[in-house]
Amino acid sequence: MVHRKVLVVSSDPVLRGLLQQNLAEAGYRLANTRDWNGQLRATLDWERPDVILVDVMMPAMDGIEVSLRIRQLCQTPIILLSAWGAGRDKVRRLDLAAEDYLTEPFGIPELIDQIEESLHRNAALVRA
Repeated sequence: MVHRKVLVVSSDPVLRGLLQQNLAEAGYRLANTRDWNGQLRATLDWERPDVILVDVMMPAMDGIEVSLRIRQLCQTPIILLSAWGAGRDKVRRLDLAAEDYLTEPFGIPELIDQIEESLHRNAALVRA
């Protein structure tokens, strides 16, 4: 099994810990950061993640803005984790910032399915 690296960007230590434990058990390598503002480029260069999970609800700068900044630096697939409902305006904003999003609460199997789908879609784009 190829151990894909997942970068978790969240200011919530509980969410980071939950994702770290469950995704590591599923065979992923994890990196996480709460310092998305000052160290984003260095973290992306150092960690070279295969997929990035971004919490939408963060202080100072929301996850959509963080995702838009990530998109300026790399084309790594981004999955937004959102407590928002699926309102039309919100979906449009999410579509600009990421390939996929999950609305909380979500299960770990659902998240793993979304990660794998994003990885396969990205691999197909790279091959094309």
